[in-house]
Formats: sequence, C-alpha cells, structure tokens
Amino acid sequence: MRAIGQLALALLLVLAVASPGLAGVAVIEATAPLQDHSKPAIEAAFKEAVKTAMRGAVAMGLPWVQVREAVVLKDMVAIRVLATDVKPDKEPGDPGPGGEPGKESGRPRGLDL
Repeated sequence: MRAIGQLALALLLVLAVASPGLAGVAVIEATAPLQDHSKPAIEAAFKEAVKTAMRGAVAMGLPWVQVREAVVLKDMVAIRVLATDVKPDKEPGDPGPGGEPGKESGRPRGLDL
C-alpha cells in the first residue's frame, strides 16, 4: 500500500512540474467579392480577404498570420490563413522540406501578387 502511495505522489509531482505548451492557434477562412477575373480585381479581392482574416485573428489575440491557401472562384476569392500567438518556425516564403512549391514538393505553387 505504501508503494502505491509513493507512486501516486511521484506521478503528482511529475504532473505538477510539467508545464503544458499552450499556444493559441486558429485556421481562419475569409472571402471577398470578385468583380471580374482581371489580375487587379483578383489582387484587390485577395487583399480584402486577407484584411478580413487579419481582423479576426487580432480580435482573437493571435498576431501572427500566414496565408496557407487562396482560391479564385466564380464570384469571390477565398483564403485560408493560419493564425497563432507565437512566431512561426519558418518564414511564409520558405518552402521548407521538398524545395520550391510546385516543383515535385507535393504542394501547389503560390499565387504571385
């Protein structure tokens, strides 16, 4: 019985000392209306969607935002961003392992704006 008590005490000490890594993270999707499919119209809609997503991230207390995906649809531009309260490990332009996006990396090439 004494061994169980010592084991329980040891377990409680380990749990008390271990601090959880709490980081706020959210995936935010936003859209903006698209007037036509010209490059300036797509760029303007993209920027508006990013502004909307950033306002949502800041309202949640998440100051770091990375655009993860952008799609041009028939009448709108849709984006998906990853928002967090800690600085990301790699820069948004860094393709990371696998090389350049779109070149045998398994990820689509980004939108040049």
